[in-house]
Amino acid sequence: MRAIAAGGVESIEAVTSSFWSLAPYGLVLLRLALNSQTPLQDALWIQANPATRRLVPGAHLFAGLRLRDILEQDKQEPFVRELLRWEDTLEGQGSLSTELSHGEGEDRVVFHIDAAQRAGHLMLWIRDITAERRETESLRRDRELFQRVIHCSPDAIFAKDLHGRYTLINPEGARAMGASPADIIGHGDQDIFLPEDASATRAHDQEVLAAQRPLTYEDEDLAGQRVWLCTKGALRDEKTGAVTGLFGISRDITERKHLERALQESEAHYRLVARATREVLWDWHLGSGEMHWSTALGEVFGEVPEECGTSPGWWRERIHPDDQPRVLRALHAAMEGQEEHWSSEYRFRRADGTYAAVLERGYIDRSPEGRPERLIGAMMDVSEHKRREEESARETRLVERVLGIVSHDLGSPLAAIRLSSQMLAQAPNLTPAQNTSLARIEETTRRMTRLTRQMLDSVRARDGALPVVRRAVDLEQVCRRVLDEFTAIYPRRGLQLTVEGNTQGHWDADRLAQVFSNLVGNALEHGDESHPITIQLWDAAGEQRLEVNNQGRPIDAALLPHLFEPFRTGGHGGRRASGGGVGLGLYIVREFVRAHQGEVRVRSSAEEGTTFTLTLPRHAPGATDAPDA
Repeated sequence: MRAIAAGGVESIEAVTSSFWSLAPYGLVLLRLALNSQTPLQDALWIQANPATRRLVPGAHLFAGLRLRDILEQDKQEPFVRELLRWEDTLEGQGSLSTELSHGEGEDRVVFHIDAAQRAGHLMLWIRDITAERRETESLRRDRELFQRVIHCSPDAIFAKDLHGRYTLINPEGARAMGASPADIIGHGDQDIFLPEDASATRAHDQEVLAAQRPLTYEDEDLAGQRVWLCTKGALRDEKTGAVTGLFGISRDITERKHLERALQESEAHYRLVARATREVLWDWHLGSGEMHWSTALGEVFGEVPEECGTSPGWWRERIHPDDQPRVLRALHAAMEGQEEHWSSEYRFRRADGTYAAVLERGYIDRSPEGRPERLIGAMMDVSEHKRREEESARETRLVERVLGIVSHDLGSPLAAIRLSSQMLAQAPNLTPAQNTSLARIEETTRRMTRLTRQMLDSVRARDGALPVVRRAVDLEQVCRRVLDEFTAIYPRRGLQLTVEGNTQGHWDADRLAQVFSNLVGNALEHGDESHPITIQLWDAAGEQRLEVNNQGRPIDAALLPHLFEPFRTGGHGGRRASGGGVGLGLYIVREFVRAHQGEVRVRSSAEEGTTFTLTLPRHAPGATDAPDA
């Protein structure tokens, strides 16, 4: 790096004395290591003024350090890192003016730096031009965006000076005029259009300039073949406000004009179609007997709507022969009645000859007298959905058969284990550890027996063979008997029963005991141990109500609609359904309650806790009581 002789140059002391008087510009003084191979890297940071410290936050720590040492201490220091890139550029030059930037996006900072060598020193004048660069970049982006917008716009966009000469035209505008932008810029309408058209356009221009506000009008050429919707406004000088020309945006609305009447006539048609579901739509005018299909017919079933004709017979022929009588009867019944909507499922033949399972929903438009005049239908291909349902049903049946076999075969061994543990428990001189082990065996066997019974019941419920034997029952006694069992097993858990009104009815006591046991067991398993389980039993308008509530973590809202489904358990962070961990307990509850023509519901929140509510009719319609023993 060439050093400049000190002779004839103001002293460094005189230069440094000006550091504090040049704010807001930053000033840095470096002493170059002239005898080094890398004089800039080994340069010594002498001094920086306060403005520099605002621009380079760490500058007050650099005094007395070499640039190389500064960078080693903080490899991410952007100012010094960028400065060292000048090593070769500054070589052989006495001064340098450049820009330095660091950071990306909104964090990007830009400095303008003037550098000069003086008497073995390097002086830097620093100015933050970030705001200027951002403004310049913003203006550049705005110009580019404006050019892209007008270039891609489907509308004709143009500007003229006060003499009517075009100063701007986009490609669409030039195309509409039948010329290139180069042939239009600098020329007036009289050079481009026929005299009559040019005169009409100029008259509109004068009207806009006189009105001093934007005006919109329709402009039709003399041949009446094209119609334009044009908006024009005045251009003004930003400083003086003087009018310098005008701008315009024109859109070709010829096709729109041709379609307006057709759109008005078919407005009612589209309004009715919008009321039907969106898939493959069809519209059947009963008066004319014509049936029209949407273009989705080809996408869903491979048919071309234009080749289907307008006869409803085409649709009827493609309904599976086994389904056709049922579908047509249902449709005619809906038309002859007062219904506005109908729905049906059937098989519909595709273009390749295969059949799709479809769900069809429709709307019947009637006259003021109630006579059907128009049918609008929507067909949805549900073949994949049906296939998944059938696969799921097959898997469920397989699981149920396995459960039935396993639970049936486990019954005898479990009974033998429980009986043996009870006999052993009667033996004298048992140690406390032996008694504890036998109690654990008894409890585990009881739970396994309950689980196998639930699995058998689930299979029977799916087969519609769930046994319910009705007798005169006092539900309060059933509940207290179940609570006594739980109290013996969970002596430290609070169980509170409140009874109001009549609790008599004709039910299956054993099944309701199982229902109540599952609900209480579920509450004990998931409830907060510091709060009691509360049970309420009361008479509500001749129906029996039963509620089981526990405090604790609420059930996930996404799980609630599926809580009574078989094999349904909660996911991460949720709560499992009762029933030994396989998700059968609440399913059995629902099926036994349904067998009594009753209803079970659940609600759950952090404030109220989780509450299961049962509603049971005291005497189910059509039910037959078992004969007294």
